[in-house]
Amino acid sequence: MQIKEIQNYLAQEGADAYVLVDYENKNQPLVSLLGKAMLTRKIIAIIPKQGQLRLIVHSIDADLLKGRAEADYYVYKTWSEMLKFQQEALADCQTVLMDYSPSGLLMRVATADAGSVEYIRSLGKKIKSSGNLLQRLTAVLTEKQYEEELIACEKTLRVKDEAFAYIKERILAQGEVSEYAVQQFIARRFQEEDMTFDEPPLVANGKNAANPHYCPTAETYSVLHKGDLVLIDMWAKLDDEDGVYADITWMGYIGEKVPEEYEHRFKIIKAARDGVIAFLQDNIGKRPVYAYEADDVARSIISQAGYGDYFVHRVGHNIAVDVSCHGPGANLDNYETHDDRQLIEGLSFSDEPGIYAPDFGMRTETNIHIQDGKALVVAGLQEAIIPVLK
Repeated sequence: MQIKEIQNYLAQEGADAYVLVDYENKNQPLVSLLGKAMLTRKIIAIIPKQGQLRLIVHSIDADLLKGRAEADYYVYKTWSEMLKFQQEALADCQTVLMDYSPSGLLMRVATADAGSVEYIRSLGKKIKSSGNLLQRLTAVLTEKQYEEELIACEKTLRVKDEAFAYIKERILAQGEVSEYAVQQFIARRFQEEDMTFDEPPLVANGKNAANPHYCPTAETYSVLHKGDLVLIDMWAKLDDEDGVYADITWMGYIGEKVPEEYEHRFKIIKAARDGVIAFLQDNIGKRPVYAYEADDVARSIISQAGYGDYFVHRVGHNIAVDVSCHGPGANLDNYETHDDRQLIEGLSFSDEPGIYAPDFGMRTETNIHIQDGKALVVAGLQEAIIPVLK
């Protein structure tokens, strides 16, 4: 996104400027605008809703930045000059956006230091969160990135099928297979498909799945046998700079017929997952939809079924071009945080309700992308627990 696009957004939001604070290239949106440079002193960038970019930079860093962008430069030597220049550069602004989140809830947004926020507020400025603007800068997928997401989803779904077939093969041949062996089979298949991931997949029997982030290791794992419930949570992306993660969770039962107690609970989380999808499909493109609303939908369904205390995480997380499957955009969350960012065109995110009771845990997960004002399911939908030995 270029400065003109940011200025158009500011006008829509009724804000006078976007204020970015950086030190040593830690502010990625600012780095993307100016390019990376060996900055050793604080820099304040002010993008007004009209006119040129305003840059407050130290005299030692000024020569490294000049020529990188059309800007009005305020070059300071002392801290008192830096504060004075902020006052001057913001003189015509009343409402400004900063990388700030009320109560510090959204950590991907709340990157401006408290002192910088306090100082600008002391100038009589009204500060609003830049959360919605930031996700436009960092989380909206390009057409190529969306295409790579679709390929990643297709490959991941295929590897999922192979993983359950591997479990069946090992159970029939040996009577057991370790969670760790299944995990390593999936990881190997991803590598063979030219895919990459930040952490290995989660494979858990029913008891272990009561911990949402249980993960077997070479030293600590359980062994799967006939009659076990098994959860597989797997995520990977194509191994290039435009790679976007697929992130899915599927449930299986190592037997020919799934017991009713497992079917009953799966129907609840499936209803919660599908409730989120229906809500988004009914509302996206017709009105502003806020991320926390989707969490409310799923949580209400699970709570009404009597399992609300066992749904212990947000219903979904953003997926973007990132080192992990947890991206910087809006999360479907009104539990861990109150995510009031809008679900906008070009975003992708997971939909993954779960129930983590002491007797066993389960989760179902797919991915959703917003395109042309519609919420599209891009990573498949599990309709029933897989009877692995059928």
